[in-house]
Amino acid sequence: MRRPKALMNYKIHMEQLANGPLSSVLEKKEWFTVRNTADSMAEIFIYEEIGYWGITSDDFVKALNDITAKTIKLRINSPGGSVWDAIAIHSALMAHSADVEVQIDSLAASAASVIAMAGDTITMMPGSQMMIHDALGVGIGNEAELKEYAAWLGEQSNNISTMYARRAPGLTAEEWRDKMLAETWLFAEEAVEMGLADGVYVKPKSAPEPEPEEDPEEPEEESSEEEEPEEEPTPEDRITARHSLKNRGYKYPGRKAAPTPEPSNGFIDLLKNWR
Repeated sequence: MRRPKALMNYKIHMEQLANGPLSSVLEKKEWFTVRNTADSMAEIFIYEEIGYWGITSDDFVKALNDITAKTIKLRINSPGGSVWDAIAIHSALMAHSADVEVQIDSLAASAASVIAMAGDTITMMPGSQMMIHDALGVGIGNEAELKEYAAWLGEQSNNISTMYARRAPGLTAEEWRDKMLAETWLFAEEAVEMGLADGVYVKPKSAPEPEPEEDPEEPEEESSEEEEPEEEPTPEDRITARHSLKNRGYKYPGRKAAPTPEPSNGFIDLLKNWR
C-alpha cells in the first residue's frame, strides 16, 4: 500500500514550516548516542523522541554499521516517534552481527517499543514501563484522501501487531492489535508476564572477600585417653542453632547488627524511579 496522499501533504507542509520562519526555533535534536565501551561491548542510548526533528534512521544505521563489538547494549528511554524510523532501526539491529541486549531504563513507548523488539534479550529496569498503541498520525486532504490515510493507519497497526506477536506468541497478532487499540501501559513485571520482555533487572551482589589464611597449627600430641564420641544433635538443637551469616555476601551478619527498617513511602518511591 503506497503512502497516502493526506500524509504526504502534511509532510510537505511541515517541511515548508521547518525551512521557513520556524527554522530558527525548530532545532534538530540528537536522540541517540553510540559509545564503544570495549572491544567486546558497545552501548547505544536512545534517550529522546524518535524521528522527524531528530537524526534520521539513515544516520543511526551509519553509526551502527561502524560498530564491530560482539555485543551491543541498547538502552532506551523514549516516548516514541516515527514508525518508519523505528522499523528501519529495528531491521538494522536484527541484521547486525552483534548480540543485542535491550535495556529499558525508564520508558519504551510507541515506536520505541518497536525498536526494543529487536533485542536478543530485553530487560526491564525496576520502575520502567512499556507502552503499545495503535498507529496514529496527522494528515491534510479531502474526504477521499483522509479515508485512504485511515485505511493505511490500520494496515500499519496490523503490521506492528505481528512484530509483537513474533516476540510474544502467547497472544495472536489480532489479540495484540486489541491491546494496541486500548493503549496498553505495562510496568516492568507486567511486560515480562506478557512476553514483551525477558526479565526485570536484579543487581548482582558483590562477591564476599576471602577469609585470611590461618597459620598452620603444630600437631597436638596424641592423648592416651580415649575420646568420647560426639553426640548427634537433636532436632531441637538444629532448630535453635544460629546460622553463620559471614562471607555470604550479606551487608549485615544479622538483625541485631542491621539498622531499623524504614517504612515504605509507597507512591513516593514509585515517583523516584520515574525520570
